[in-house]
Amino acid sequence: MFAIGVEYLMGRILASTYHDRKVVEWPPHPSRLFSALVAAYEECDMGQDARSALEWLEALPESPQIYAQPPDHGGFIRDTPEVFVPVNDSSNIPKPRSRQPRWFPAFTPNDNNIFFIWKDVAGDENYVQAIQRIAENVTYLGHSMSPVRVWVSNSPPEPTLVPDSSGTIMMRSIGRGRLRHLEDAYNLRNTNATVQPRLGRIIPYGIVKEPRKESSASVFRNVYVLKHLKGKRLPPENIAAIMATVRKSIMALYPDPIPEVISGHDSLCNPLKEPHLAFSPLLDVGHRYADGHVMGFALWLPRDVSAEVIDCLEHAISELNSLTFGRYGIWEIRRVTASIMTKTAGGLNPNIYTKHHDIWASVTPVIFGKHPKKSRVGPGKDGGHVFAEMCDMIGLPKPIEARIGSVSAFHGTPMASEFVPPDRFADNLRAHVWLRFAEPVQGPVIIGAGRFMGFGLCRPWFD
Repeated sequence: MFAIGVEYLMGRILASTYHDRKVVEWPPHPSRLFSALVAAYEECDMGQDARSALEWLEALPESPQIYAQPPDHGGFIRDTPEVFVPVNDSSNIPKPRSRQPRWFPAFTPNDNNIFFIWKDVAGDENYVQAIQRIAENVTYLGHSMSPVRVWVSNSPPEPTLVPDSSGTIMMRSIGRGRLRHLEDAYNLRNTNATVQPRLGRIIPYGIVKEPRKESSASVFRNVYVLKHLKGKRLPPENIAAIMATVRKSIMALYPDPIPEVISGHDSLCNPLKEPHLAFSPLLDVGHRYADGHVMGFALWLPRDVSAEVIDCLEHAISELNSLTFGRYGIWEIRRVTASIMTKTAGGLNPNIYTKHHDIWASVTPVIFGKHPKKSRVGPGKDGGHVFAEMCDMIGLPKPIEARIGSVSAFHGTPMASEFVPPDRFADNLRAHVWLRFAEPVQGPVIIGAGRFMGFGLCRPWFD
């Protein structure tokens, strides 16, 4: 375990959020802590050892867990009054500028100690000592009126906030290359004072609540969403061809050599049996006016993927701005980041597909590698070994009830027979499914032989 502690010496924090200067950023984001460490390193000229320690810190594969008073009190703080600061123009300026309003949002937590905690991290002693030296020179976090004491902690308390794909607290986190980016932004400000560093990676966090029994979860964890901006509407029936176009574009942008978890093929170009990058269309379904058109795409990575693979994939996605779909023309697309997720259509929110729930129904039909027995499918029947194998492939238990049919439970989804499968699955059974598990499982639930190319995507079903 590796942890950094922060104590607010005045018992309060003054720091604005990146999107609203009237609102306090609480708890302080990991990116803010890293920026303070970088500032201390640069100001004190601490040498190569300190730089290597910061590069090690920014490259850690997981975002830190946080111990702090959770921001669950509906807006963080008291009302923030406007303050008009006197203009500092020199006397020889003929027309003085009008006073400009400023805000100083502040918050006084119950506990003025905060800890950023990286679990399962074996910190090199040289790196830890270097970060301790940097931390000793950090004087404030946020506004200069928030003096702090920062140190490397060996015994932090249990976290109250943890990275959670279904969380609603968005925080700026750290990523590989952040140190270099901050230095470049600082140098550019010498000639253009309006330059600001990029926000960096936005990670959703959730509040740690009462311990609950560990539930089964899908092998897919990391998700990236691409949103349709401009171009003809795509009908969902040709999702195999649509997903093939998306995959081809990603492969063209991903740097060589392409790892197996991205390409989906082994060194002999045979299809990979282990979980790898999957592509799913996000359809307009599940509401009164749904027509099933393709709103965007989701890319799902399995858990336990290296930070290097994630960084390369994110870079490739950032370079993907358009797709060409033959007679449907060119699509302009944009990645939906966590910071703007709440402002997009609900059908593009991947949290819908990653909930904990016990009943799931298909949005795109499932392609069966083996034909299930009719006697094992239907109300009160578990689907037999065919459904057990499909769920086991993505880390889920056997369902206690499995139904199949030509029609989806979600309004707007075309019939299963209307979807055109890949050529190699042309003779396979494809059908919509309805699954019930003994206990809630965490999605995404993507099952069947075509799960990597758009088929078998399910959503929680709330009767």
